[in-house]
Amino acid sequence: MFLHSLRVRLLLPVLALVLVSVVVLTVVLAMTQARHVRADANQFVERRTQALQGLFSVTRSVMLDRTHDAMRLLRSEGRRLGTASLGGRVTVGGRATNDLVLGGVSQANNFALVDGVTAIAQGTATLFARDGEDFVRVATNVRKDDGSRAIGTQLDPLGQVIGRMRKGENFYGVVDILGTPYVTGYEPIFADSDAQRAIGVWYVGYKTDLNALAEVVDGSQVLDSGFIAVFDSKDKLRFHSKTGATADPVEITRIAHENPGNWVISRQEVPGWGFSLVSAYPKSDVDKAIARQSLWIGGIGLLVCALILGLQWALIWSRVLKPIQHLTVVAEELSVGKWGHTIEETELKDEIGKLARAISRLSYSVRVAMERLAKLSR
Repeated sequence: MFLHSLRVRLLLPVLALVLVSVVVLTVVLAMTQARHVRADANQFVERRTQALQGLFSVTRSVMLDRTHDAMRLLRSEGRRLGTASLGGRVTVGGRATNDLVLGGVSQANNFALVDGVTAIAQGTATLFARDGEDFVRVATNVRKDDGSRAIGTQLDPLGQVIGRMRKGENFYGVVDILGTPYVTGYEPIFADSDAQRAIGVWYVGYKTDLNALAEVVDGSQVLDSGFIAVFDSKDKLRFHSKTGATADPVEITRIAHENPGNWVISRQEVPGWGFSLVSAYPKSDVDKAIARQSLWIGGIGLLVCALILGLQWALIWSRVLKPIQHLTVVAEELSVGKWGHTIEETELKDEIGKLARAISRLSYSVRVAMERLAKLSR
């Protein structure tokens, strides 16, 4: 009976239409939101990487200016001592190598020049002497991890600088020195008798101050579990996001190197540094964001659906069902001889009004017929 009632027959089509509309709208909005989530994530990564690239560029530019100034000071002070030449064999830091002589003064284990320059210009300074195809630090204030001077160590034979020195060319840029990035300047030292083959190297450099960069990277979180990381020229993780769900350095390194298929990963090189910026976020973060948005959209849709149905029910009850119920009662009582009813629905201008007026006329006709019948029976 309930399924065949008028209220159900009136409300079911409305309910079906509203539910279909809610489902379609939820799907469309979810697809739109998916594009927005991905676009927002990519825009965030782009803005943050651009900011980091800018910081790297400014840092390098400022520090290179200081490096050029320090190099001019080192060369000036060194040449003031006299001409350069290779000396005999000496031992520095436990290694045998050629000596570097300036104005007849041995520079092996002699730190007056390098310390004097850095006392004015700060940073670090080194004198290299050529030993075969290698260049060995004979005087330096670059420090090892244990705090001792790095004398006896050689210029990285696999690095980007040594080839330029062998060719007698200058080099300015970022170099990894004993595991730490420095903004550096290297210029070959020539003997008066040979202006083609370098007998040593002037070096000045500044340990990179990347605190501002570290702060930006530390607070960079992409979606819920994504990260931004900076790897140096030896692919060592230098900085990484520390606020998201993925903050473990080992896990970040693994993801950056393995490029798993369930992650969206992009890599940019940092010009002049040899560094690389890696940004990554899992696809599941996008799915979660879409699911959350879909639940919100679906919930709002169901609420709207309930409000529409409630309004529809109120309208059907007040405009259709209540008048029909009253007219049904009138008709039933009329059938048993009760005709003294007031039918207010006759004032309505719709189909129910027509029905009410018809019942009213029928009631009047029955009443007149019954009154005539009563008179004839007397």
